[in-house]
This record gives sequence, C-alpha cells and structure tokens, in this order.
Amino acid sequence: MEAAQLILGLSYFNLILIFIIPVVFSIFLYTHYKLTYWKRRGLEQLSNTNFIFGNFKDAILFRSPPGWHLGELYREAKLNLPYVGFYIFHKPCILLRDPEIIKQILIKDFENFSDRHFAGSTQKDSIGMKNLFGLRNPAWKYLRTKITPTLTRGKLKQMFPLMTETGKPMMNYLMNGKINEINGKKMIDLQQINYTYTTDLIANIALGTKMDSFNYPNGEFTKAVSGFFHGFKRMVALVTVFFMPELVDIIGSPMLFNSQFVRKIFWDAVESREESKFKRGDFIDSLIQLKNGEQNPVFKFEGENLLYQSGTFFSGFESSSTTTSFTLMELARNIKCQSRARHDILNAIDLHGWTYEAFNEMKYLDQCIAEGLRLHPPVSTIDRYTRNNYKIPGSDITIEKGTAVYISLYGLQKDPRFFDKPHEFNPDRFGDDKKISDAYIPFGIGPRMCVGMKVGQLHAKIVIAMILKEYEIHQSLDDKNELDSRSTFTAAANGINVEFKKIK
Repeated sequence: MEAAQLILGLSYFNLILIFIIPVVFSIFLYTHYKLTYWKRRGLEQLSNTNFIFGNFKDAILFRSPPGWHLGELYREAKLNLPYVGFYIFHKPCILLRDPEIIKQILIKDFENFSDRHFAGSTQKDSIGMKNLFGLRNPAWKYLRTKITPTLTRGKLKQMFPLMTETGKPMMNYLMNGKINEINGKKMIDLQQINYTYTTDLIANIALGTKMDSFNYPNGEFTKAVSGFFHGFKRMVALVTVFFMPELVDIIGSPMLFNSQFVRKIFWDAVESREESKFKRGDFIDSLIQLKNGEQNPVFKFEGENLLYQSGTFFSGFESSSTTTSFTLMELARNIKCQSRARHDILNAIDLHGWTYEAFNEMKYLDQCIAEGLRLHPPVSTIDRYTRNNYKIPGSDITIEKGTAVYISLYGLQKDPRFFDKPHEFNPDRFGDDKKISDAYIPFGIGPRMCVGMKVGQLHAKIVIAMILKEYEIHQSLDDKNELDSRSTFTAAANGINVEFKKIK
C-alpha cells in the first residue's frame, strides 16, 4: 500500500513538472524575444534589462524619480549614440539623445509625431487630458489656434495685476507668519511657499475667484489643490500616464485628478460673469468669449469642455511654481548671482515702477530662470507617439507605428557635450552674446511646444522679484535637496529650506 502511494505521489510530481517546465520555458522564450526587439531591428539597446520591469524597475517601484530615472538611462548609453532602445516592462521604447534628430522629429516630421504617447484614445482624465496638454489631433490643432490668442502680451498685461495681488498674502505671511527657527536662523520652505501662492493663483486666474491659502490653509479648495500637488494617488497616476498609458483603460476614470471640487467654483464664476458682463482680465473672460463664438464640431467650447481648459493652468502653474522654487534655491546657494538678480530687479522697478514693462527689463533675472530650468526642468520628459512607420533619416532604423519616443531633459540639459561644466549654476550661459545649445528645450520645440511659456515665466519673475526685493536668502552648498522619488514632475522630497533675512 505504501509503495503504491509513493508511486502515485511521484506520478503527480512528474505530472506537475511536465506541466510547469514547458510553461516556465515558454515564458522565458517569450520574454527573451520581447526584450531583444531592438537588437533584432539593428538598434543598440541598454543593458541590465530586468526580466519583468525592463529598464524601468527603479522608477516603477518609486526607488528613483521617474523623470530623473530616464535621465539616468540617457547617461547609461554610450556617449555619442544619437538614440538608444530601452524597455518599460516589455514595451520597446526609443530614447533620443541627439539635438539634430530631435529637431527632425519634433519640427520637420511633426505630422508623424504630433500626438503625445500618453494621450490615450479614450481621454479618460478629462481635466488633465482634454486640453492642450493631452489632446490628440485634429482636436489639438484646432484648440491650439483658439487658446494661443488667450495668452498674448495684451492678455498677460491684464493678468499681471492679478498675479501681483495674489502675492500680497504671501509677503504678509513672510513678514508676520509662523516661521521656523533653527539654531537661531529664520527658515522658510521655498517649495511650500510657492505651492501655496500657486494654489491662490490657480483660483484667481483659471477659476476667476480670490482665495487666501496663507491665512486659511484648511479651506476645502486649498486642501484639494494640496492633494493635487502632493497626493500619492496622483504620483502613481502620473508615472502610469507618462510611461504606461496602456494601463489607463484598466485603472479607470478619473485618473489624474478628481475635478469635482473645482466644478462649482468654475461654473459659479462663469454664470456670475455672464450675468454681470464684468471683465476681470482672467482666463474666465477668454473662455466666455470662446463659448459665445463660432463653434467647430472638432472641439466645441461648451459644457464640460469649457471646464477642462482650466486644467491647462493647473499643470502650467505647477510647472512655473517648480521653476520658481528651484531657481530661488540656486540663488540662495550662489550669493553673487542673487545680488546681481536683486540689482536687476530694483533697477527695473526704479525705472518703470511695479509694472509689466519693468518685468520685461529684468534681463538678468530671465537668465537666472533659464539656468534654473536647465538644471531643474519641471516637466523633464517629452514623449511622442509614432503615428506611422518612420525611418530615421541617415540610418537603416525604422521606428514602427505605435512606438513610444522619449526625450529626457535631465539627460540633454546636463550633457557635457552640449554644456560646459553642466552641473554648475551659471546664468551667464544665457547672456545676449551667447549661443544657446539646441539641447536646451525646457518648453519643448516645434508646433507642440508649451503655449504657456510667457505666462509661466511672468509667474516665476513676479514671485522671485517679490521675495528678493525684501529678503536675502541663503542655503549652504552642503545642503542636499533630494528629489521626491514618487514624482514624475520635478519636486523636492523634503521641501527646499533656506535661511532668509529682511533687507534693511
């Protein structure tokens, strides 16, 4: 009996082995086949490819900030490779490393690369996707022609007083707020100060409503926007949307942002403005004009589509807030540059007063912001979707339809091939007499480059000028400002803490 049971047990074991071994071997063959896609196509690919995660393990597991990790992959490639293949899970992607090829793809051959990779066909995340940030053609092209006129020089002059007005509670907070003191030094978190200012700026410009998040930090709107900036759900959503958009349909809607809390504020502002006919100079004025204008079936400015355009300012002002924080951080670490920037600011104000014209005269401040953008690009990844098979000019490499194409600004803008001493903060790189490398593309290039570049720069200049006009800021070069490993966009993990002193 025991012998029979032993034989029966061995039979079951053998059956299991007979079943498992072919399955495991089949999985191995399949995975090996998928992860040699680029080799089979004659393109060099990155080594150290993980059997499950491809080349993106640390980013997927949030061990490394996803945008920064792409920069690490850029640096892993052989120095002069113009492009290199890599994998996110088993999905083949291509990383561009040559400014000439990048210009070819983003400008000359734009029609084949006009869509972002993450802009899913279902456009589930409405407030994050159904605007210039995420729409696909032909709706994107039409929308661009309508949104661009809302951000002209004249419109910015109208927004300027609103931006300045939004900064007054910030300055009062710095003067009278509960400031941390460490070893007798007054400290502020530049990142948190800027997030708070930006919360009020979004309300003021995009939603047509005044807020005061400095004095009322527990308000519903303030807490909701804070969740938008810091929430873990959004962190997961961003890495999914940028690098694994195929999962959007599985995860469901809404992905990036629960817009319920802004709907009432937005529609109340629209209704009130239409009834009163009052013009305030904000984005609501422009949207009402589009709503009452001639409509195109490609994209109609009505209903929810009107609300979704405010999402452009959520992401746009978040980016300029990051630019402001990290530029101030660099100025706090480089006192000579800070003094020159302050001199530039005060001279312009002496000549023109606190006016839009004064900010156009702050040329050295422009250089500081440009260098801040080079070192710390707020949106550090540019992505594109290949609409049709594409043969890279001058090569035998064909990028198949549907392939994800990536550009890393952390890679390009810190590449010693394009920038001398690339890790140093040196605003003089952007002086009038200097040629700027084509590898500098913090706003993208081509028809799909950032439409809000000017308004973002104005936002950054106003906040920096307000602070430097009144305060000196200092941070030791030994201080570490580590990036948030969960964030696809650039963000400091533990804030950006600097000492500040009132200028007498």
